[in-house]
Order: sequence, then C-alpha cells, then structure tokens
Amino acid sequence: MFMKPMNNRGVTLIELLIVFVVIAIMAGLLVPHIGAWLPSYRLRSATRDIVSTMRTAQVKAVSSNTQFRVNLNDGDIGVNSYVLQYYTAGTWVSEGAVQCLPTGIAIIANTFPGKYANFNPNSTSSAGSVTLQNSKGATNRISLTSATGRVSIN
Repeated sequence: MFMKPMNNRGVTLIELLIVFVVIAIMAGLLVPHIGAWLPSYRLRSATRDIVSTMRTAQVKAVSSNTQFRVNLNDGDIGVNSYVLQYYTAGTWVSEGAVQCLPTGIAIIANTFPGKYANFNPNSTSSAGSVTLQNSKGATNRISLTSATGRVSIN
C-alpha cells in the first residue's frame, strides 16, 4: 500500500501565536523610545513651519509689491504663536489664523526689531533671529540676513 503525502501548506495555530507574541514583545520595547523621540520631532516640525511661513512672506512681498511680516510678538498674538501679516492702508492685516507652536516647544529668544520678521518688496528683510527650545533643552535658531532676506536654520 502506498500512502498519499499530507498537504503541509498551512500555518498552525501555535505558529501564529508565536508570531503575535514576538510582535507584542517588540512593540513593548519600542513604546518607551517613542516618548523620548517626540520632543525632537516637535522641535524640527515647528522650526520647519516657521521657516516656511517666513519664506512665504518673502515670496509674497516680492510678488505683490507689498510689505509682509511674520509676527512673533507674544504681546500681539499670544505666547509661542506666530502669524503671517501684510501691510495695507496704514495697518497690518493677518493672512490666515494665528499658529501655535506644538506642546513642549517655546520661543526662548527673539532678536527681531519689535519681534517682527519683516520682508520688503525688494527682497530684503529685517535682520535678527528667533530661537526655539523643546522640553529636553534642545534648540534651533532661525536667522534672517537683511541684505538678501535669506532664511537659515542654525
């Protein structure tokens, strides 16, 4: 008598449980590291957002022949906030909503005159910098070069 070979193409319940246990252990080891990584991510994100707003202000100032600024003045808009504004009819008008920095991120230094990063239609800007800090003490500094309006991260 000849026996037919068994079909072994499936996954047993034990193999499936072992895979789930290994994944659960790996996830348990990863979760504490995500909490340590989050402040750095928030700092990078906030820095990129402010730089993007400054570059938008510069482009809009040149293209519309109007003075634009990024208002970082906590007395005007609130602590750890910023907003894009343009100058018209003798007053500054906000373009869009006031943006708040993520939790754990603070503006610790602002050397712009009046706490405003100004951008002129001739592509120049006010000189100065703003420094952001996360809850772990890491900092990023955003600087403007007045002659060219160049925005850089230090």
